[in-house]
Amino acid sequence: MNTEIKIGRGLQGSDSFSVPPSFAKVSRNHATIYVEGLADGDVRATIVDNGSTNGTYVNGRRISQAPVSENDTVWLGGNGTDNHCYSLDMRSLLAPYRQAPAARAPHSAVPPVAPTGSPQYVATHRQPAAGERTDFSNEFAGLKRAYIDYHEELEKITNRSNIGQQLLRTLLSLIPITLGVVVMLVSTDMTMRIVAMSAGSVLTGLIGTLTMGRGNKKKEKTTEAILDLQLKYQKQYRCPKCGKDYSLDLHWKKLLADGKCPYGCGARFS
Repeated sequence: MNTEIKIGRGLQGSDSFSVPPSFAKVSRNHATIYVEGLADGDVRATIVDNGSTNGTYVNGRRISQAPVSENDTVWLGGNGTDNHCYSLDMRSLLAPYRQAPAARAPHSAVPPVAPTGSPQYVATHRQPAAGERTDFSNEFAGLKRAYIDYHEELEKITNRSNIGQQLLRTLLSLIPITLGVVVMLVSTDMTMRIVAMSAGSVLTGLIGTLTMGRGNKKKEKTTEAILDLQLKYQKQYRCPKCGKDYSLDLHWKKLLADGKCPYGCGARFS
């Protein structure tokens, strides 16, 4: 079975995956995932960006088209640096198709709106077997710690990047200003002053170009650092029972308030 999953903000229809309207950086017709069912019951998937305004990112890199699997990190509308981007839970999105071909469910089996905001959680809510462990309140302390540490480190990376770029721009912009002031003080020749002002303008433009190049490289390094951080903490921020990943945007307080794993595996946290 080959299926097209249209993804966008506020979409409707059984062949669509609706991103909540609050994620403003996601376009209305943002991307499409093409899912191909394989003979062994597995799937092969490709995501295609539909010319969205803010882009589609797979594992930290902006793409126009890329193969994806349940282990990939996919963000819509940015790379997860603010609350207006949306994280796709590829594991849950592809789960309905990773079955025996004859039993593969239609796309309508995927709920159109996430109960937790981001990402989608497909829960089975089965009844625990007799004697099956369901109390994971002790392990919840580790989930809480992973969430807090991740967001503290993310804030440090973001702040360090912003401060570094601002400081570089400020220091470099002082060079032509200082040159102009020095010439104005040591020379009364009007021609020399005009030349100094012109040279200062050219130097300002050149420095701006160089600063932009350095800023882009710094942004790429920051993006890679954020991706490394996500990969590090995603291994820790997952259900201690079923092992499925929770979105790092899903606050630990929300998990505690619900008191159970949103995937419906039976794990309870309170």
